[in-house]
Amino acid sequence: MLIVSEKSKLQEINFHDAEVAKIICDYYNGTVEMPIIMDDIGPYRYNALLKFENVVHVEVNRRKPWGPGINIISLDIDSIEGDLLKVEIVLSSGDEINITASIMIYSTED
Repeated sequence: MLIVSEKSKLQEINFHDAEVAKIICDYYNGTVEMPIIMDDIGPYRYNALLKFENVVHVEVNRRKPWGPGINIISLDIDSIEGDLLKVEIVLSSGDEINITASIMIYSTED
């Protein structure tokens, strides 16, 4: 498990071409979970989870301006307003997922 609280930790993980399987938003608890399928070098694929805690903003569009696609093209993170992280995920469809939270946790089934 990797708890991301700064951008430098995120650079250790290659999210490019990972597939977004679901986006689960729990409004009551202020969490968002994204099960993803990581695409490592070669034929190796494995399940992982992105979890956001203390979420204050979630925005997901599904307009598919570039056509269908569920793979991550880029995942960027910026610190804003003190302890909050702004995470922007762009999919191969051109759609964006924007989440602002205080904690981002990356974990695998290993």
